[in-house]
Amino acid sequence: MNSFFDLDNPAWRFIGKIFDACFLSIVYVIFCIPIFTIGAANTALYYVFLKLAKDEEGYLVRDFIKSFKRNFKQSTLVWLILFTIGLVLILDIYYFKFMPGPKGAFMYYMFWMLFFFYSILNLYIFPLISKFENTTRNMFKFSFAMPIKHFGWTTLMVVFNTVVILSAIRIPPILIFVPGILAFFNSYIFNHIFDIYIRKMQEVNSIEEDK
Repeated sequence: MNSFFDLDNPAWRFIGKIFDACFLSIVYVIFCIPIFTIGAANTALYYVFLKLAKDEEGYLVRDFIKSFKRNFKQSTLVWLILFTIGLVLILDIYYFKFMPGPKGAFMYYMFWMLFFFYSILNLYIFPLISKFENTTRNMFKFSFAMPIKHFGWTTLMVVFNTVVILSAIRIPPILIFVPGILAFFNSYIFNHIFDIYIRKMQEVNSIEEDK
């Protein structure tokens, strides 16, 4: 019984992380208010939670702001590109929704499919920026390739994120906590995926050093 009330108990540590996720979600929303800062805020959110998911706990807000500043330029460029693409896709969906005939229906569903792949790219690219240093072009390439290569994990994240968002919409006040909860859950999966590539890079570096 005493072990249950021990703050080092895994259950209590997990609950503590959930509270951290809710708190940081509020910080994230505040940093997103200027709109053009959403990309940097996304990256910063994952920077903190990728560490939190590995029990590499630091200072939540301090680490968030640190990543926000460090990755601001690249994250903002990526966000502006994605925002433009997303806007075009939404306008096309709206346009073809009201086009009569089979062509309109075909284009309508095609653009919805493109929007789905666009959403998955959004899911991957900011965690990648938070974890690795690379060119913006390569970040987009990895964000296209990884979801396909890790299709099972990608499907799990998409299903979970969709269920949480649709459930939260029924209770609008809790939407403010959704970004943190999703990033917290996704970070466990992203850590698993990213570790595969980190080990590969370490193996390559080890071979090169032995030459």
